[in-house]
Amino acid sequence: GSFKHAYQLLTSYFTEVRLVNPNFVFDIQTTSCKDKRFTKCFWCFGSPKKTYKLLRPVVVIDRTSLKGRYRGTLLTVIAIDPSNHIFLLTFSITDSETTESWTYFLEMFGSNFHGYDTRFIVIPNRNLRIIDVVPKVFPFAIHTFCAFHISNNIKTTLESMRITFRMEVEALTSIDFDKHKRSGMNLREKLGVFVMLFQHLYLLIRDILREIRSV
Repeated sequence: GSFKHAYQLLTSYFTEVRLVNPNFVFDIQTTSCKDKRFTKCFWCFGSPKKTYKLLRPVVVIDRTSLKGRYRGTLLTVIAIDPSNHIFLLTFSITDSETTESWTYFLEMFGSNFHGYDTRFIVIPNRNLRIIDVVPKVFPFAIHTFCAFHISNNIKTTLESMRITFRMEVEALTSIDFDKHKRSGMNLREKLGVFVMLFQHLYLLIRDILREIRSV
C-alpha cells in the first residue's frame, strides 16, 4: 500500500497490538478532530515501569531520519540491561526534530516509565534542543554527553587524541581516569603548540601570496 494508507492504519495497528499485549502503550497526535492529520505518535512495548526497574538507570537518547514520501524523524530511548545488552525502550515519530517534539517525547517517556523526580542519567548527542529540554522535563536527572559522538567529532588525523579520549571515558577507576587525563592534557598541550605554529605559518604564507599578487 501507499505511505498515506499506512499512516491511516496506524491507530488500527496499535489497537491490534494492544489486544495481544495489554501492556502496550501508544499515543497518536493529530492536527484537529476534523481532518485528523497525523503529527506525531509515541509507543513502547511491555510493562513500562516494571521493565525499567530491571534496567540500569542510564538512558541514551537518539534520533534518525525517516525516508519515504512524508520523511519525518524517529526518536528513541535506549537503555542497558544488567548483561550490557542494548534494550530499546520507547519510540516516537515526529515531523521534525524540534523543541516541541522532544518535549512531547520525553514527557511521554517520563510519565510511562518513572516519576519525574527519579534520579537517573541521560546521555544524548550534543543536540541543543535536547540540552534545553532535558533539565525542564527531568530536573533531577544527571545530563551527560555521548562519548561516541564526541570521539567521532575528533578528526581522524588526531588519532592519538581520539585513543586517549576513549581511554579516559572508559576508565573504570578514578586512578585510571586521572592517569589517562594527565596523558590527555599533555597531548592536548602539544597539539595546541602545533596548532599555533600552523596558524602562524598560514598567516605568513597568506601575506607572501598577497605581496606576490600585488606586484
